[in-house]
Amino acid sequence: MELILNTVRKVDNDQTKEFAFGDTKSLEENLAIAFLNPTNMKELNLKNEEYLNIRNDEGSIVVKALEDEDVPEGSILLPVSIWANQLTKVEDDELFFKNIKVNVKATDEAVTKYEDIISKIRGV
Repeated sequence: MELILNTVRKVDNDQTKEFAFGDTKSLEENLAIAFLNPTNMKELNLKNEEYLNIRNDEGSIVVKALEDEDVPEGSILLPVSIWANQLTKVEDDELFFKNIKVNVKATDEAVTKYEDIISKIRGV
């Protein structure tokens, strides 16, 4: 299913706070999440806190899906984080972090690990 991704800053999911006061597990629990409208959750046969694969030409991640009635249908919201950055892009020296087309599907895969993203970035 194609949705429009927007990154957001939510007070409860602030990356700086999580990194300063948490650990890797805390980062994954609080930032490797996606907010979806209940209608889209139903269309994807997803229940709250099940896993969602999100991909586009820039990358692919697995995060935990959370139902949120305030999210418009056809949209998906990700907290600004290392996970969201795997799907954003730079084009002509401009960063795109809003209105990004992504494909999503339910999955049994585990959340993409923080260490795996860091290794990918470092080319290890």
